[in-house]
Amino acid sequence: MSHATEWAAVVNTTAQKYLKGASDLTIRDRKIFRALQNRGRITYNHSGTEVRHQVKFALPEVEAYSGGVIDFEPSDKYRQLYLDWRGYKVSDMMTEKERLMNRGVPQLINRYGNIMKDMRQSLEDQFGIEVYNDGYASGQTDRLCGLDSFTGAGTTATGDKIAEPSDTYGGKSTALANEAGTWSTDLTTSPNSEVGTDWPSGKGDSEYDYLSPRLMNWGSSAWTSNAGSWINNAERCIRQCILWTRLTTGRYGAADMCLLSEDLYYDYLNANEAKFRIQVAHNPADDLGFVGDSVRQDGVVITTEFGIDPQTGFMLNFDKMELRCMDSQLFVPRGPERDINTDSYKFLMGFFGNLVFQPKFFGKLYPYAS
Repeated sequence: MSHATEWAAVVNTTAQKYLKGASDLTIRDRKIFRALQNRGRITYNHSGTEVRHQVKFALPEVEAYSGGVIDFEPSDKYRQLYLDWRGYKVSDMMTEKERLMNRGVPQLINRYGNIMKDMRQSLEDQFGIEVYNDGYASGQTDRLCGLDSFTGAGTTATGDKIAEPSDTYGGKSTALANEAGTWSTDLTTSPNSEVGTDWPSGKGDSEYDYLSPRLMNWGSSAWTSNAGSWINNAERCIRQCILWTRLTTGRYGAADMCLLSEDLYYDYLNANEAKFRIQVAHNPADDLGFVGDSVRQDGVVITTEFGIDPQTGFMLNFDKMELRCMDSQLFVPRGPERDINTDSYKFLMGFFGNLVFQPKFFGKLYPYAS
C-alpha cells in the first residue's frame, strides 16, 4: 500500500468517527434538537421521492341516538402533507503539497483535525438556526422547512390578540375553515376582528382549524393599558397562548417550551423580577443539560436560543414535530477522495432530510399589529 493510499485510509476512518461526534455535539448544544432526541423525534433512514406527513383533519361524527337504524359511513379523518427533501453540504480540500509538508502521523492528524473542526463548526452554526427558517420563501427553497414555513399571517388589527393564519404548508392552506368546519360566535369581542368568530376561544369543529397555528399578536392594545409593550404584555400573552393551544387540541396539545429571542427573554426576566425576587427554574430544562438559563410559567419552560429573529417567540410541542434524516446519522462524511485534476484530497460532509410539523400544535409570538 502506498503512503498516499495509507493516509487516505487513516483519515477516512477518522472522519467517520469524528463526524459521528459532530452530530452528537450539534444535538447536544441546541435545546430543540436535544428535546427531539429525548422524545425519539429524530428518525433515520427515510427514503422516497418526498416527505409525506399525515395530520388529523377530523374525528368521526357523534350523533344523539334514540333508537332505530344506525347509519354507518366511513369517516374522513386525515389529510396528507407533501414536502420535498432538503440538503446541506460543507466541503474542504487538502493539496498533495500540504500532505507532503505534513508527513508523519502526529502532524498529519493535526492538519486533518483543523479541517474537520472548521467543517463541523460551520455545519453546527448553520444547521442550528435552520429550525426557524421559512423553507418556502424566495431564495430559501433548498433549506429546511422550519417553523416560519407555516406561520404566515393575514389581516391583523391593533386590538386583535391573535393574527389570522394565512400560509401554505405541505401543499395545504393554514387558513381557518379552508376545507370545512364552523366555530362559535358568542364573544362580544373576537380575538381577531377579521376572522369574526370566537376562535381560538369558544368551541367548534376540529376541521375548522386542523392546520392553523396560534399567531399571538403580543403588540396588541388588548393585553394591557400600556399598548404595544412586550415587557408589560409578555406574561399574559404567553399564558393565553398556552391556554388556547391546550384548550383547542386537548391534552395532546399541551406546550413543552416557549422559545424567545434574546431581546424578548431579557425583558421577560426583567418584568418578572419586578414581581418575584426568585425566578422559578424549570427542572426538565436542567435535565436536558441547560442549567440556569430557563424559567417556568404555567408548567411550560421559558428560555432563549441563538438564531431567533428579534421580537419573536415560538410555542413548541415536541411530540408534534420530527426531524427526518435520509441517512443513518445526522451528518454523514464522504471522502476524502483523491482528485487527480487538482492533485488534492477532497472532504465532504452533509445532511439530507427535512423537518415536519403539525402546525395546529404550535404558536408564534410577534407584534403583528401594535
